[in-house]
Amino acid sequence: MNGDMIGRLIKGRYKLIDERGRGSFATVYIARDLQDNHIYAVKLMHFELSNEDELLARFQREAHILLNLKDPHIVRIFDYGDDNNMHFIAMDYIDGESLKYHMINDGPMDPLRALDYAHQIAEGLNTAHKQGVVHRDIKPQNILINSQNVVKLTDFGLARGKEMVTLTHSNVFMGTAYYIAPEQADDGRAADTRSDLYSVATVLVEMLTARRPFEGETAIDIVLKHKREKVPSICRLRPELPEEMDLFMQRALAKLPDQRYATPPDFIAALEQLQGIIQEMPRPERDRWPREARLIVISNGQVFPLRGEKWMVGRQDPTKNIFPEVDLGDKTVGRQHAYLYHQQGRYTVEDLNALNKTRVNGVTLTPSERQSLNDGDIIRFGNVEVRFELR
Repeated sequence: MNGDMIGRLIKGRYKLIDERGRGSFATVYIARDLQDNHIYAVKLMHFELSNEDELLARFQREAHILLNLKDPHIVRIFDYGDDNNMHFIAMDYIDGESLKYHMINDGPMDPLRALDYAHQIAEGLNTAHKQGVVHRDIKPQNILINSQNVVKLTDFGLARGKEMVTLTHSNVFMGTAYYIAPEQADDGRAADTRSDLYSVATVLVEMLTARRPFEGETAIDIVLKHKREKVPSICRLRPELPEEMDLFMQRALAKLPDQRYATPPDFIAALEQLQGIIQEMPRPERDRWPREARLIVISNGQVFPLRGEKWMVGRQDPTKNIFPEVDLGDKTVGRQHAYLYHQQGRYTVEDLNALNKTRVNGVTLTPSERQSLNDGDIIRFGNVEVRFELR
Protein backbone atom coordinates (compact mmCIF):
# COMPACT_ATOMS: atom_id res chain seq x y z
CA MET A 1 0.00 0.00 0.00
CA ASN A 2 2.82 2.40 0.83
CA GLY A 3 4.05 2.40 -2.76
CA ASP A 4 0.75 3.98 -3.85
CA MET A 5 0.69 6.75 -1.24
CA ILE A 6 2.02 9.65 -3.32
CA GLY A 7 -0.84 12.07 -3.84
CA ARG A 8 -2.88 10.72 -0.91
CA LEU A 9 -4.40 13.00 1.71
CA ILE A 10 -3.82 12.24 5.37
CA LYS A 11 -6.41 13.56 7.82
CA GLY A 12 -7.89 15.56 4.96
CA ARG A 13 -5.01 18.06 4.95
CA TYR A 14 -1.53 16.54 4.47
CA LYS A 15 -0.97 15.78 0.80
CA LEU A 16 1.93 13.37 0.28
CA ILE A 17 4.07 14.70 -2.57
CA ASP A 18 7.30 12.66 -2.38
CA GLU A 19 8.95 9.86 -0.44
CA ARG A 20 11.96 10.93 1.66
CA GLY A 21 13.02 7.69 3.34
CA ARG A 22 11.79 4.21 4.15
CA GLY A 23 12.47 2.13 7.25
CA SER A 24 11.48 -1.28 8.53
CA PHE A 25 8.19 -0.12 10.01
CA ALA A 26 7.55 3.42 8.73
CA THR A 27 8.06 5.64 5.69
CA VAL A 28 8.77 9.38 5.76
CA TYR A 29 7.12 11.53 3.10
CA ILE A 30 7.35 15.17 2.14
CA ALA A 31 3.84 16.58 2.48
CA ARG A 32 2.06 19.85 1.85
CA ASP A 33 -0.46 21.06 4.40
CA LEU A 34 -3.42 22.20 2.32
CA GLN A 35 -4.67 24.37 5.18
CA ASP A 36 -1.63 26.65 5.42
CA ASN A 37 0.47 25.57 2.40
CA HIS A 38 3.43 24.64 4.64
CA ILE A 39 5.75 21.75 3.83
CA TYR A 40 6.11 19.07 6.51
CA ALA A 41 7.68 15.66 6.88
CA VAL A 42 5.01 13.04 7.56
CA LYS A 43 6.08 9.75 9.09
CA LEU A 44 3.56 7.07 8.18
CA MET A 45 3.59 3.69 9.87
CA HIS A 46 3.37 0.81 7.45
CA PHE A 47 -0.29 -0.09 7.23
CA GLU A 48 0.31 -3.83 7.49
CA LEU A 49 2.01 -3.32 10.87
CA SER A 50 -0.75 -1.23 12.45
CA ASN A 51 -2.04 -4.26 14.38
CA GLU A 52 1.39 -4.96 15.90
CA ASP A 53 0.79 -3.71 19.42
CA GLU A 54 4.41 -3.11 20.38
CA LEU A 55 5.31 -1.31 17.16
CA LEU A 56 2.20 0.83 17.43
CA ALA A 57 3.08 1.68 21.04
CA ARG A 58 6.60 2.62 19.93
CA PHE A 59 5.20 4.88 17.21
CA GLN A 60 2.78 6.59 19.58
CA ARG A 61 5.47 6.94 22.22
CA GLU A 62 7.68 8.82 19.78
CA ALA A 63 4.88 11.32 19.16
CA HIS A 64 4.22 11.84 22.87
CA ILE A 65 7.91 12.38 23.62
CA LEU A 66 8.50 14.83 20.78
CA LEU A 67 5.50 16.93 21.81
CA ASN A 68 7.28 17.76 25.06
CA LEU A 69 10.76 18.38 23.66
CA LYS A 70 11.26 21.95 22.47
CA ASP A 71 14.82 22.52 21.33
CA PRO A 72 16.47 23.89 18.16
CA HIS A 73 18.41 20.62 17.89
CA ILE A 74 15.38 18.30 18.05
CA VAL A 75 12.93 17.88 15.20
CA ARG A 76 9.59 19.46 16.14
CA ILE A 77 6.29 17.63 15.89
CA PHE A 78 3.12 19.47 14.83
CA ASP A 79 0.46 16.78 14.66
CA TYR A 80 -0.07 13.06 15.08
CA GLY A 81 -2.88 10.54 15.07
CA ASP A 82 -4.45 8.05 12.70
CA ASP A 83 -6.57 8.27 9.60
CA ASN A 84 -8.50 5.08 8.88
CA ASN A 85 -5.87 3.09 10.77
CA MET A 86 -2.99 4.89 9.03
CA HIS A 87 -0.90 6.16 11.93
CA PHE A 88 1.11 9.31 11.22
CA ILE A 89 3.35 11.96 12.75
CA ALA A 90 3.67 15.37 11.07
CA MET A 91 6.93 17.13 11.89
CA ASP A 92 9.49 19.65 10.70
CA TYR A 93 10.69 19.18 7.17
CA ILE A 94 14.49 19.45 7.33
CA ASP A 95 16.12 20.84 4.22
CA GLY A 96 19.35 18.87 4.40
CA GLU A 97 20.82 15.40 4.74
CA SER A 98 21.64 12.94 7.48
CA LEU A 99 25.02 12.95 9.18
CA LYS A 100 25.53 9.51 7.63
CA TYR A 101 25.25 11.09 4.18
CA HIS A 102 27.97 13.61 5.06
CA MET A 103 30.20 10.86 6.45
CA ILE A 104 29.89 8.82 3.26
CA ASN A 105 30.50 11.76 0.93
CA ASP A 106 32.99 13.82 2.93
CA GLY A 107 35.19 11.26 4.70
CA PRO A 108 37.13 12.29 7.85
CA MET A 109 35.92 15.70 8.93
CA ASP A 110 37.77 18.82 9.95
CA PRO A 111 38.04 18.44 13.75
CA LEU A 112 36.30 21.72 14.54
CA ARG A 113 33.38 20.76 12.31
CA ALA A 114 33.09 17.34 13.97
CA LEU A 115 33.27 18.85 17.46
CA ASP A 116 30.63 21.42 16.54
CA TYR A 117 28.24 18.68 15.40
CA ALA A 118 28.88 16.69 18.61
CA HIS A 119 28.28 19.87 20.64
CA GLN A 120 24.91 20.43 18.97
CA ILE A 121 23.88 16.80 19.46
CA ALA A 122 24.70 17.08 23.16
CA GLU A 123 22.67 20.29 23.42
CA GLY A 124 19.62 18.47 22.06
CA LEU A 125 20.23 15.61 24.49
CA ASN A 126 20.46 18.09 27.34
CA THR A 127 16.86 19.17 26.69
CA ALA A 128 15.84 15.51 26.59
CA HIS A 129 17.78 14.86 29.81
CA LYS A 130 15.91 17.67 31.61
CA GLN A 131 12.64 16.00 30.59
CA GLY A 132 13.83 12.59 31.75
CA VAL A 133 14.03 11.26 28.19
CA VAL A 134 16.71 8.83 26.99
CA HIS A 135 17.00 8.55 23.21
CA ARG A 136 18.65 5.08 23.10
CA ASP A 137 19.32 5.12 19.35
CA ILE A 138 21.86 7.86 18.65
CA LYS A 139 23.51 7.09 15.31
CA PRO A 140 24.44 9.07 12.17
CA GLN A 141 21.23 8.04 10.39
CA ASN A 142 19.15 9.70 13.15
CA ILE A 143 21.06 12.99 13.04
CA LEU A 144 20.04 15.48 10.37
CA ILE A 145 22.11 18.49 9.22
CA ASN A 146 20.07 21.26 7.66
CA SER A 147 21.20 23.72 5.00
CA GLN A 148 22.41 26.14 7.72
CA ASN A 149 24.59 23.41 9.29
CA VAL A 150 22.27 23.06 12.28
CA VAL A 151 21.96 19.59 13.81
CA LYS A 152 18.49 18.10 14.34
CA LEU A 153 17.95 14.91 16.34
CA THR A 154 15.21 12.67 15.03
CA ASP A 155 13.70 9.18 15.45
CA PHE A 156 12.79 8.95 19.12
CA GLY A 157 11.00 5.66 18.48
CA LEU A 158 13.24 3.80 20.92
CA ALA A 159 13.29 6.60 23.47
CA ARG A 160 12.10 6.14 27.01
CA GLY A 161 10.54 8.84 29.16
CA LYS A 162 10.57 8.82 32.95
CA GLU A 163 6.80 8.26 33.11
CA MET A 164 6.69 5.61 30.40
CA VAL A 165 6.63 1.85 30.69
CA THR A 166 9.43 0.10 28.81
CA LEU A 167 8.16 -2.26 26.13
CA THR A 168 8.73 -5.94 26.79
CA HIS A 169 10.61 -7.03 23.69
CA SER A 170 12.71 -3.89 23.62
CA ASN A 171 14.40 -4.59 26.95
CA VAL A 172 17.15 -6.59 25.29
CA PHE A 173 19.67 -5.09 22.88
CA MET A 174 17.87 -1.85 22.12
CA GLY A 175 19.87 0.37 19.77
CA THR A 176 22.44 -0.12 17.01
CA ALA A 177 25.50 -2.28 17.72
CA TYR A 178 28.12 0.12 16.35
CA TYR A 179 27.03 2.93 18.66
CA ILE A 180 25.56 1.16 21.70
CA ALA A 181 26.81 1.56 25.27
CA PRO A 182 27.81 -1.67 27.06
CA GLU A 183 25.07 -1.43 29.70
CA GLN A 184 22.42 -0.74 27.07
CA ALA A 185 23.45 -3.86 25.14
CA ASP A 186 22.81 -5.90 28.28
CA ASP A 187 19.43 -4.38 29.07
CA GLY A 188 17.64 -1.51 27.34
CA ARG A 189 16.14 -0.47 30.69
CA ALA A 190 19.62 0.23 32.04
CA ALA A 191 20.26 3.00 29.50
CA ASP A 192 20.36 6.57 30.78
CA THR A 193 21.77 9.89 29.60
CA ARG A 194 25.32 8.58 30.02
CA SER A 195 24.46 5.84 27.52
CA ASP A 196 23.32 8.44 24.99
CA LEU A 197 26.54 10.42 25.53
CA TYR A 198 28.57 7.24 24.96
CA SER A 199 26.81 6.91 21.61
CA VAL A 200 27.62 10.54 20.75
CA ALA A 201 31.29 9.80 21.43
CA THR A 202 31.21 6.80 19.06
CA VAL A 203 29.69 9.03 16.38
CA LEU A 204 32.43 11.62 17.00
CA VAL A 205 35.08 8.93 16.50
CA GLU A 206 33.53 8.09 13.14
CA MET A 207 33.32 11.73 12.12
CA LEU A 208 37.01 12.23 12.87
CA THR A 209 38.39 9.00 11.43
CA ALA A 210 35.74 7.59 9.03
CA ARG A 211 35.92 4.46 11.21
CA ARG A 212 33.71 3.26 14.02
CA PRO A 213 35.52 2.63 17.31
CA PHE A 214 34.55 -1.04 17.38
CA GLU A 215 33.71 -3.21 14.37
CA GLY A 216 33.08 -6.90 13.78
CA GLU A 217 31.38 -9.41 11.52
CA THR A 218 28.25 -9.75 13.68
CA ALA A 219 26.35 -7.57 16.13
CA ILE A 220 27.48 -9.82 18.97
CA ASP A 221 31.13 -9.41 17.96
CA ILE A 222 30.74 -5.64 18.02
CA VAL A 223 28.94 -5.57 21.36
CA LEU A 224 31.62 -7.74 22.97
CA LYS A 225 34.25 -5.28 21.77
CA HIS A 226 32.31 -2.39 23.31
CA LYS A 227 32.30 -4.30 26.58
CA ARG A 228 35.85 -5.67 26.60
CA GLU A 229 38.28 -3.96 24.23
CA LYS A 230 40.35 -0.89 25.03
CA VAL A 231 39.23 2.42 23.60
CA PRO A 232 41.16 2.95 20.34
CA SER A 233 43.51 5.91 20.04
CA ILE A 234 42.15 8.66 17.82
CA CYS A 235 45.56 10.28 17.68
CA ARG A 236 47.10 7.21 16.03
CA LEU A 237 44.69 7.63 13.14
CA ARG A 238 44.90 11.44 13.15
CA PRO A 239 48.38 12.26 14.55
CA GLU A 240 47.79 15.97 14.09
CA LEU A 241 45.10 15.98 16.79
CA PRO A 242 46.05 17.05 20.33
CA GLU A 243 46.56 14.29 22.91
CA GLU A 244 43.63 15.73 24.86
CA MET A 245 41.37 14.16 22.23
CA ASP A 246 42.45 10.68 23.36
CA LEU A 247 41.96 11.64 27.01
CA PHE A 248 38.45 12.83 26.21
CA MET A 249 37.62 9.55 24.43
CA GLN A 250 38.98 7.45 27.28
CA ARG A 251 36.42 9.01 29.58
CA ALA A 252 33.56 9.40 27.10
CA LEU A 253 33.83 5.72 26.08
CA ALA A 254 34.53 4.26 29.52
CA LYS A 255 32.98 0.82 30.01
CA LEU A 256 31.25 1.81 33.25
CA PRO A 257 28.69 4.65 33.20
CA ASP A 258 30.01 6.06 36.50
CA GLN A 259 33.37 6.68 34.86
CA ARG A 260 31.91 8.77 32.00
CA TYR A 261 30.71 12.34 31.75
CA ALA A 262 27.65 12.38 33.99
CA THR A 263 25.47 14.91 32.17
CA PRO A 264 25.28 16.67 28.79
CA PRO A 265 26.62 19.94 30.29
CA ASP A 266 29.71 18.04 31.52
CA PHE A 267 30.14 16.52 28.07
CA ILE A 268 29.65 19.91 26.38
CA ALA A 269 32.20 21.58 28.67
CA ALA A 270 34.79 18.95 27.68
CA LEU A 271 34.01 19.48 23.98
CA GLU A 272 34.46 23.23 24.40
CA GLN A 273 37.87 22.66 25.99
CA LEU A 274 38.89 20.59 22.97
CA GLN A 275 37.58 23.25 20.60
CA GLY A 276 39.64 25.87 22.43
CA ILE A 277 42.81 23.75 22.32
CA ILE A 278 42.46 23.14 18.59
CA GLN A 279 41.68 26.77 17.82
CA GLU A 280 44.84 27.84 19.67
CA MET A 281 47.08 25.42 17.77
CA PRO A 282 49.61 27.21 15.51
CA ARG A 283 48.21 27.73 12.05
CA PRO A 284 51.02 25.80 10.28
CA GLU A 285 50.29 22.79 12.47
CA ARG A 286 46.56 22.99 11.75
CA ASP A 287 47.33 23.26 8.05
CA ARG A 288 48.87 19.79 8.22
CA TRP A 289 45.45 18.27 8.79
CA PRO A 290 44.50 15.98 5.94
CA ARG A 291 41.93 17.61 3.74
CA GLU A 292 39.10 15.83 1.99
CA ALA A 293 39.94 14.92 -1.61
CA ARG A 294 37.59 14.21 -4.49
CA LEU A 295 37.33 14.09 -8.27
CA ILE A 296 34.53 15.96 -10.04
CA VAL A 297 33.61 15.05 -13.62
CA ILE A 298 33.39 18.44 -15.32
CA SER A 299 30.76 17.46 -17.90
CA ASN A 300 28.11 16.21 -15.47
CA GLY A 301 29.23 17.10 -11.93
CA GLN A 302 29.59 13.48 -10.79
CA VAL A 303 31.66 13.29 -7.59
CA PHE A 304 34.10 10.55 -6.58
CA PRO A 305 35.25 10.96 -2.94
CA LEU A 306 38.84 9.75 -2.48
CA ARG A 307 39.23 7.88 0.80
CA GLY A 308 42.02 5.48 1.52
CA GLU A 309 45.40 5.16 -0.15
CA LYS A 310 44.91 3.86 -3.70
CA TRP A 311 42.20 3.99 -6.38
CA MET A 312 41.90 2.52 -9.84
CA VAL A 313 40.54 4.88 -12.51
CA GLY A 314 38.95 3.20 -15.48
CA ARG A 315 35.86 1.56 -16.93
CA GLN A 316 34.22 -1.49 -15.44
CA ASP A 317 34.08 -4.77 -17.34
CA PRO A 318 32.26 -7.49 -15.38
CA THR A 319 33.29 -10.15 -17.90
CA LYS A 320 36.93 -9.56 -16.90
CA ASN A 321 36.14 -8.87 -13.24
CA ILE A 322 37.30 -5.26 -13.52
CA PHE A 323 35.53 -2.86 -11.16
CA PRO A 324 37.56 0.35 -10.76
CA GLU A 325 36.87 2.56 -7.73
CA VAL A 326 36.59 5.54 -10.10
CA ASP A 327 34.40 4.18 -12.90
CA LEU A 328 34.14 6.86 -15.59
CA GLY A 329 32.05 4.71 -17.91
CA ASP A 330 33.40 6.20 -21.14
CA LYS A 331 34.77 4.11 -23.99
CA THR A 332 37.74 6.43 -24.43
CA VAL A 333 38.82 5.52 -20.90
CA GLY A 334 40.78 2.31 -20.53
CA ARG A 335 39.42 -0.43 -18.32
CA GLN A 336 42.50 0.05 -16.14
CA HIS A 337 43.49 3.53 -17.16
CA ALA A 338 45.38 5.00 -14.18
CA TYR A 339 46.05 4.83 -10.46
CA LEU A 340 45.57 7.57 -7.88
CA TYR A 341 47.59 7.41 -4.67
CA HIS A 342 47.48 9.12 -1.28
CA GLN A 343 50.58 8.83 0.88
CA GLN A 344 51.49 11.08 3.83
CA GLY A 345 49.15 13.83 2.68
CA ARG A 346 50.44 13.81 -0.92
CA TYR A 347 48.18 12.85 -3.85
CA THR A 348 49.63 11.52 -7.10
CA VAL A 349 48.38 10.04 -10.37
CA GLU A 350 50.05 7.33 -12.47
CA ASP A 351 49.15 6.50 -16.07
CA LEU A 352 48.99 2.74 -16.73
CA ASN A 353 50.06 3.01 -20.37
CA ALA A 354 46.47 3.68 -21.41
CA LEU A 355 45.78 3.93 -25.14
CA ASN A 356 44.30 7.43 -24.82
CA LYS A 357 46.80 8.55 -22.16
CA THR A 358 46.39 10.59 -19.02
CA ARG A 359 46.99 14.35 -18.95
CA VAL A 360 47.33 16.78 -16.05
CA ASN A 361 46.70 20.43 -16.92
CA GLY A 362 47.28 19.55 -20.58
CA VAL A 363 50.60 17.74 -20.05
CA THR A 364 50.69 14.07 -21.13
CA LEU A 365 52.03 11.81 -18.40
CA THR A 366 54.80 9.31 -18.93
CA PRO A 367 53.43 5.83 -18.14
CA SER A 368 54.37 4.37 -14.73
CA GLU A 369 55.67 7.72 -13.42
CA ARG A 370 53.71 9.44 -10.65
CA GLN A 371 52.64 13.05 -11.04
CA SER A 372 51.81 15.15 -7.97
CA LEU A 373 48.33 16.65 -7.80
CA ASN A 374 47.29 20.03 -6.41
CA ASP A 375 43.91 21.47 -5.59
CA GLY A 376 42.16 22.54 -8.80
CA ASP A 377 44.26 20.44 -11.20
CA ILE A 378 42.43 19.29 -14.34
CA ILE A 379 43.05 15.64 -15.19
CA ARG A 380 42.02 14.15 -18.51
CA PHE A 381 41.44 10.40 -18.74
CA GLY A 382 40.75 9.68 -22.41
CA ASN A 383 38.07 12.23 -23.33
CA VAL A 384 36.82 12.65 -19.75
CA GLU A 385 38.00 15.72 -17.86
CA VAL A 386 37.87 15.77 -14.08
CA ARG A 387 38.86 18.39 -11.50
CA PHE A 388 40.89 17.33 -8.48
CA GLU A 389 39.79 19.12 -5.30
CA LEU A 390 41.11 19.31 -1.75
CA ARG A 391 38.63 20.80 0.69
